[in-house]
Amino acid sequence: MRLTVLGTATPYPRPGNACSGYLLTSSVAPETETAPENETAPETDAAAKARPTAQTTVWLDAGTGTLAELQRHTEIAELDAIWVSHRHADHSADLLVAYYALRFAERAPAAPIPLIAPEGMLERLAAFLGPNSVAELPRVFEHRPMSGFGDAEFGDLRLEWGPVQHGVPAFGLTVLQAGRRFAYSGDSAPCLSLDEIADDADTLLLEAGYDHPAAGGEAPAHHTPEDAGRTAAAAGVKRLVLTHIAGTVTADEVVARAAAHFAGEIVVARPGDHFTI
Repeated sequence: MRLTVLGTATPYPRPGNACSGYLLTSSVAPETETAPENETAPETDAAAKARPTAQTTVWLDAGTGTLAELQRHTEIAELDAIWVSHRHADHSADLLVAYYALRFAERAPAAPIPLIAPEGMLERLAAFLGPNSVAELPRVFEHRPMSGFGDAEFGDLRLEWGPVQHGVPAFGLTVLQAGRRFAYSGDSAPCLSLDEIADDADTLLLEAGYDHPAAGGEAPAHHTPEDAGRTAAAAGVKRLVLTHIAGTVTADEVVARAAAHFAGEIVVARPGDHFTI
C-alpha cells in the first residue's frame, strides 16, 4: 500500500497545509496472462507477461482543503471509496465541495461513491447544502453508516474499523492488503479499542493533538506525544507516523517525546509525503 499525506493541520488549514486527509492506494501486483490452452503464444511474446492490476484508491478523512490536494494524485470520480473518521469539520468539511465536484463537474462517477462515515453524515451535509440536496446526495454518495465495529472490501483492500474515544462518534481504521497492515487513529484519546485496531500494524498513523494532557476532570479527546509513544508500544507497531500535531509542538519535539515511550521508527507526516506500507 501507499499512503499520501494531503494535509495534517489542526484545527483549521494553514498556508501550505490542509486539515486532515490522506489518500491510500493499493499496491499494484503483477497479474499473469498466459496463452489459452492448446494455443501457442507468438514467438515475439513471452509465454506469460506481467501486467498491472487496477489500483484501489480510498480517501481517508476529508478535512478542509484536502480535495484540492487529492486532485494532485487522482480524479475524485475515480475513487473507490471515502472513509471519514468523524463529523468534525477538520476531518469532513470537504465532503461539501466534493458533492459539488461529483454532482456538477464535467466528469461524474459512473455510480455513487461509497462513503463510510458516522451515522447522520448525509443529514449533516444536507443541513448545509439545502433541502434540494436531500434527494441528490444519494446520487453522489452511497452512505454506509458506522455505528460500531465493521468492515468492507474495496478491490484488494480490506477496511476494518471500530469506535475510539473522542467525545463524539469517532472511529479508528485498519486496512489490510496481502499480509500488510495499516492503522489510522482518526482523532482519539488513548483507549483499548485503538490499541486493538492498531495491533501489530506495519504503520500506525496516529494523531498527537494535545501538547499537554486534558485539564483535570475533562475527558481526554486527543493524544499527547507521550501518549502516542505509549499507544504505539502497546500495539506493537513497526512504524509510528505522527500527524495532526498540536501547533505548540515542533516536529523534533514531538518525535523526541514519543521516542521516550516507543523504541521503533518514528516520523512526522508532512503534506505531500508518501509512505510505502
